[in-house]
Order: sequence, then structure tokens, then C-alpha cells
Amino acid sequence: MTVPAVTAEWVCTRCGTVNRKLVPADSDETEDRCQHCRAKHEVERGKRKVFWDAELD
Repeated sequence: MTVPAVTAEWVCTRCGTVNRKLVPADSDETEDRCQHCRAKHEVERGKRKVFWDAELD
């Protein structure tokens, strides 16, 4: 079964690396780790379509 997904692009608040994650299209939040420094973030849908807001967890 295929689930519609969107790209959540977010900036690590610790090191500034841009990260991307596919999330279900109907999701407003997710958790992810920075690909560079591995800091865990809570990521929420932002005002812009692709860019999401991130906060250290």
C-alpha cells in the first residue's frame, strides 16, 4: 500500500545542517536526528510548504 508523502526540510538548531525527511502527507509533526551531529529534534510543519520548524528534543 502506498502512502502519500511530503518532504519535510528542516535546519538543525545545533550545527545548522539542512536535513530532509519524507513524512506522511497528513502529518504535522515528526521526530528526526540531524544527519551531521545526530542531535534529536522535534520537527513541526512550518509556514512554508517544504521548510519545517525544528526544536532540540
